Amino acid sequence: MRTMTVTAQRGTHRRWYTPHRAAVLAAVVAGCIWLVVLPRVLVRLNPLTGDEPFYVMTALSLIREHTLDETRAYTLDRLFLSFYPPTPLPADWQGWPSFPNPLPPHAAHSRLPGLHTKHGLGLSLLIALPWALGGRLLTELMLLAIAVLVTANMGLLASEAGAPPWLAALLAAALAVVMPIGPYAFLIFPELPAALALLYAVRRLGAPANARWQWLLAGLGIGFLPWLHQRFVFSAAILGLVALGRLVQAWRQAADWHRPLWAVVPAALGGLGIVAYNLWLYGTPWENPADHAGFSGLVGTLNGAAGLLLDAQWGLWVAAPVTILALAALPWWLAADRSRAQLALAALAPYLILVAAYRVWWGEWGPPARYLVPVVPFAAGSLGAWLSRAHGWSARLGWLIGGLLWLWGAALTVVGYLDPQRFY
Repeated sequence: MRTMTVTAQRGTHRRWYTPHRAAVLAAVVAGCIWLVVLPRVLVRLNPLTGDEPFYVMTALSLIREHTLDETRAYTLDRLFLSFYPPTPLPADWQGWPSFPNPLPPHAAHSRLPGLHTKHGLGLSLLIALPWALGGRLLTELMLLAIAVLVTANMGLLASEAGAPPWLAALLAAALAVVMPIGPYAFLIFPELPAALALLYAVRRLGAPANARWQWLLAGLGIGFLPWLHQRFVFSAAILGLVALGRLVQAWRQAADWHRPLWAVVPAALGGLGIVAYNLWLYGTPWENPADHAGFSGLVGTLNGAAGLLLDAQWGLWVAAPVTILALAALPWWLAADRSRAQLALAALAPYLILVAAYRVWWGEWGPPARYLVPVVPFAAGSLGAWLSRAHGWSARLGWLIGGLLWLWGAALTVVGYLDPQRFY
């Protein structure tokens, strides 16, 4: 009787500690850490800096002026003053010591009269309602919610790669709270929303079956990617083609062929929509290259690729060296969860080439490895596959090296959390 009771208790424990609940636990832990840091971020990173104010200005123009022409928002109404501190600065001021006033617009090289932003509309649309209802604080909480969802999806990705729930939760929380993901949980940048869209789409398209709502969410994410930034257009196109392939396959097998349609339709609408927007704004199906710094040739691209990883200030491996192990563990992920691993590689490869070729590959004014933030969450898959299968001395050595490398990145991140200006 005692043996049966112990067995039943263990079975109940296993049922309770599921991958989904472990992912939620990781997300809650990361969210609590970010909430503790948030007051310090609001004080030290004030006013908004880098590209952040321009996303807000577009949102304010939509909210208050009901137009995408931001001429009045910058000149007559000077809406940036709504999130600027008073002049002169208070005696106890702890934010940025200097900032542009008036704020110079980031104008697109448009064929239209007036002033239109060169940045993607997606993020401004995402923050418009939170900003209208609760200003920066509510917007920050919405961004933290997105970061929490990214953390949960990292945990599920690790579980799908074979990691037990405890390991999946540990990896998700550990990767989420340190650089490069950690600081971007607070910033009005498209990186983490794009990470969520990419991560969820890869997870669902790599699954053998999905409910209608899962297909729909995956399709919405794919369709929204180029609206966040047009550097994601190739990744979105690849994921959209995969969804279309799943639809064709299901139709040929006469097996609930209409379900993948829930992903294909919003993905197609998002892609067609960004083409229509470009035609309206630029007169061409693509963004005007003059809006940005341009691209390098082969040598410059190789330099950019090395810089993305090794640059002393912005390099991923300098700020988060544990990702070196994630790259080394990629074969384990391919062996454990081939469909998702291959899909992730296919979707991320053109994006990585694009950002390496971009002349401003470091992302300009922002915390390290900005352009690799959408890529890093996939490290949960490779690390989960490797650590759950390694045995003996190799496992112990892997845990030791991985722990030391993570602690290096964590120490740098703590420095930034204590003084968020140090992230820059």
